[in-house]
Amino acid sequence: MKATAFSEQAKREAQLIDALLVARYALVIHDGMTLLGDDEPPTRWRVSFKVELQRIDAALQMAGIDTYQPLRPPMIGNDAKCDGDSVPPDADDE
Repeated sequence: MKATAFSEQAKREAQLIDALLVARYALVIHDGMTLLGDDEPPTRWRVSFKVELQRIDAALQMAGIDTYQPLRPPMIGNDAKCDGDSVPPDADDE
């Protein structure tokens, strides 16, 4: 494998790992939340992402990522739409 092809493959794999870590973070945050329906009286149910988290953890472990380390939140400043001050441009549009 040529060096450029190896480098491109490593970049794609790093992007995949980053996406899985962000998805895992979002699911962990929302796991166990209670949702309310819009009916009267509101129906309540708890969401569980246990199966999805197990699948993501298995994929990360196959890639050699230690899933027992603390989760780091996704950083807003790494977003391409940010201008470097760690606040997205539309943050005050509410």
